[in-house]
Amino acid sequence: MKAAEQIFVSIRFLSLEEKTIKRIIQDWLVFTRILYRPLWLGLNQEPLQPFFLSLCLTMIRENCGENEFALRMSDGVNESCIHFRYGRLREDHILTKGIFYEHRQMILDYTEVQMNLATCAYIRDYGEYLHHNLANLKSRLAIQSQAEIDALPKVRRSDDQVEVDCSQFAGYDLYFGGHCLTSCWRMYFGEGYQESVPLEIIQDVQQVEQVRWLSHKALMVELYRDPFRWADQRNQSFQRMFRDQLGIDQLAWSNGTGVLREPYIEYSHTQGRIQTVQYQNDYLQPTTKKQATHFVTRSFDVEKKQHQVKRVKGSLNTKAFFPIVDDTRMSMKNQVVLNPELSLDGGLAAYEFYIRNHLEIPKVVMDQRYREYLVGLDLYLPEEQIQNFPYQRLKEKMGEVRFSRLKKRRKGNYMDLTKGDNHLRVRFVAQETGQNKRSLWGEFNGRTSV
Repeated sequence: MKAAEQIFVSIRFLSLEEKTIKRIIQDWLVFTRILYRPLWLGLNQEPLQPFFLSLCLTMIRENCGENEFALRMSDGVNESCIHFRYGRLREDHILTKGIFYEHRQMILDYTEVQMNLATCAYIRDYGEYLHHNLANLKSRLAIQSQAEIDALPKVRRSDDQVEVDCSQFAGYDLYFGGHCLTSCWRMYFGEGYQESVPLEIIQDVQQVEQVRWLSHKALMVELYRDPFRWADQRNQSFQRMFRDQLGIDQLAWSNGTGVLREPYIEYSHTQGRIQTVQYQNDYLQPTTKKQATHFVTRSFDVEKKQHQVKRVKGSLNTKAFFPIVDDTRMSMKNQVVLNPELSLDGGLAAYEFYIRNHLEIPKVVMDQRYREYLVGLDLYLPEEQIQNFPYQRLKEKMGEVRFSRLKKRRKGNYMDLTKGDNHLRVRFVAQETGQNKRSLWGEFNGRTSV
């Protein structure tokens, strides 16, 4: 099904004073009335009523002091909304293709000006936004056929209802550290992103149409030329590559198990400091961790606004996959926190992915430690999931891997796996006793690039 082509403009502001809020709302009102002539007006969840400027100004004046309110305007085809909630403001516009082309430069200029105060913004095809963010199965019938919906990945909500797992899509909006992270036609990142995804990382992304600094410490990224051609295979590959390069899905999960994709970048967030490692091939292009031959490591001191970068050529070692080392006990391990109860398959795909990711490490990684130490993967799971672990189904699915029997111990059940020279102990630990740790990286075997 092909929906009408529309453009979606969204601008977000954080921690604003009342005086600034009023100014932004006035800008929104003027901007909207230039784009089109509003015919309808609505406050919060109230029904729309005929638009009168005096009524609109009254609503703004009477509600600006409230903790939360939403104001909507429409001409029946185009729609604009301003939503305020506890110091946060979001400005949205859904515009026809004709309006966008008629006022394209003004829309782009307006968005850049608003980034003087905004934390982030994006402009994208509205159909693309819905395809990547609309989770409700019935609602998706407006944009896709039932057969297309049946083929999409699914996830179970906490109320046991099944919905589309939008986190698997390149254009899914994910929130981390109070910031929206996504991949779409045009994106604007404010200075506040330094606390979650430093702008220097965004600046260095490859395979995009343009990256440009704005005059007010904000960055604009455009993935491809025409926002309405988002469904072209080439443009979809750019959208996926941008998301992978930023490592958006390495930062946070919304489906309990992650997107089950090998990382192009990994992060370590500690108090006041962010460390990252980006993986590149021999041509210094982004690649997955196991394929990398070049590594870009960065260290950011958020408070002092200091940034250090180091480029290394070489190969990973065992510690890159098993960063928690106990030389006394001759053991190395990594930890992953999962909640498979949201998965329709009971977490089977997630178990296979994380186990293979740690079992099937390249031979070049197999250093002396790997050969001599016990290497392991600790999976932190809800107690119920440990009791219902699909041992037999996983064993059948990974038929070429040799499984020991599942051994039950007070400190956690475990099993030993081997595949050729590769070996791995998988331990299952109740989440209440585990720390919320994610995959980290270790050291590199190589030299610093000149």
